[in-house]
Amino acid sequence: MRSIFRDFSEEFFQILTYPKEDWFEFWKEYKKNHPRIFEEYLIKHSLTEEEEKKRLKSLERRSLDMLRQNWQQCQQKVKQHVIKSIDELSDKLELSREDFVVFVMGALGYERRMFVPTSVGHVIMVDLVGNLQRGNLENLGEFIIESMLEFRRFSELEVTLEMPVEERKRRFEKLFNVISEKIREKEFDEKLKTIVKLLDHYVTYYNWTGFYLTDEDEATLLLGPFVGEPTEHVRIKFGQGICGQAAEKKALFLVPDVSREANYLSCSPKTKSEIVVPILKGNKVIGELDIDSHSIGAFTDADSEFLEKICKLLVDNQ
Repeated sequence: MRSIFRDFSEEFFQILTYPKEDWFEFWKEYKKNHPRIFEEYLIKHSLTEEEEKKRLKSLERRSLDMLRQNWQQCQQKVKQHVIKSIDELSDKLELSREDFVVFVMGALGYERRMFVPTSVGHVIMVDLVGNLQRGNLENLGEFIIESMLEFRRFSELEVTLEMPVEERKRRFEKLFNVISEKIREKEFDEKLKTIVKLLDHYVTYYNWTGFYLTDEDEATLLLGPFVGEPTEHVRIKFGQGICGQAAEKKALFLVPDVSREANYLSCSPKTKSEIVVPILKGNKVIGELDIDSHSIGAFTDADSEFLEKICKLLVDNQ
């Protein structure tokens, strides 16, 4: 049990021993104890340092102290529930694969849990702050088990760079079906938000995923929903950069190595390859899906076909 369930809550609650004006200094040191988790956390929520400071400032000492007391009161009950349920669900959880571990921690409350890929498997990071804001800590044991079962479903859909193209295609087909179901009946903007989150969640080499929408009067692309590091390119003229070229030519652009492109707008030095898929309504470009990867040659025809289907799905269901 110790190998798949670890409680790091007391590390986080040390923040209460600091004056509030020093909370950000504590936070910086705290993140160093779990660098892979917080690297992923900051990217996923597109957090700048200023936004981290603002979020910490919004947390009240009284609320965190109450959270600590509540957790101490139900900690054992939660752990016992998790241990018992793991034993009962061992087959469904496929524990013999040893491909995940649960970390109970404190973070900034943006969500209840997050799956973080590492070199030795995944961490299911459970944020006590996010759970207190969205539910009852006494039910945390049930939520942790639900997260483990969700991870097992996730592991059947996850697409990685190391997979053969045929396996990617198979998983993309399953993921497309999930996306189709998730965006059904949603408004257009909510569909976009859902898609970027799901693509970021399931495809490990999609390191920046976002939509640009067309401002028809100015032949300009305007940044829409995205997941990844913040970008300064919130307005892109048709013809400018990879995104602008894709809009101007109404064609998919797949760039294996962005360093070889003369007309490339750099968003991040980490970006090595890019794929841009226009969203066509009739003969009009109404937007596009833009994805960056930190790996050279990340995208294949499997990605092109999958992402074109998603863009067509958006138009067909408008």
